[in-house]
Amino acid sequence: MSARRSARRDLRRLSGVALTSLWLTSLGLPAVFSAPVSAGAAGSWVGDAPSVRLYTPGREVVSQPFLPPGTPMSAEITSVSWRFTPPPGSARLETRLCHPQRCLWLATPRGQSRALAGLAATGPFVMRFRLPESARPSAPLRIEGLQLIVNYH
Repeated sequence: MSARRSARRDLRRLSGVALTSLWLTSLGLPAVFSAPVSAGAAGSWVGDAPSVRLYTPGREVVSQPFLPPGTPMSAEITSVSWRFTPPPGSARLETRLCHPQRCLWLATPRGQSRALAGLAATGPFVMRFRLPESARPSAPLRIEGLQLIVNYH
């Protein structure tokens, strides 16, 4: 098919959409059109969770879930970034970021990973914290600033 013929066909299609829109508005109805969403449309969402307190060595504490605000159900994770703030001088924490299908060990309080790539970006996600058995804190430890960023396509 020639480029000229293809351009005319596209123009006719566009004219049909415009006429339909005019007809609907003349009837007092809203003309609502949705553009096709391209496969692989990228996006991201940010979730925050309240602080958690660790009391007992060896006992796991789970954050409140990180839930996405309106992420498409078909969205897949490309990468995740996280951060949390342990108290200064606290014992090394055993920390995991968990998706319903898999958990990721977090070696540092701030970082990024592609280890969850391909899983559903809708989560829900939680952070799981644990003090090692050898830790003997004199007071409960408060972990603050829990944040998760999920990049998806």
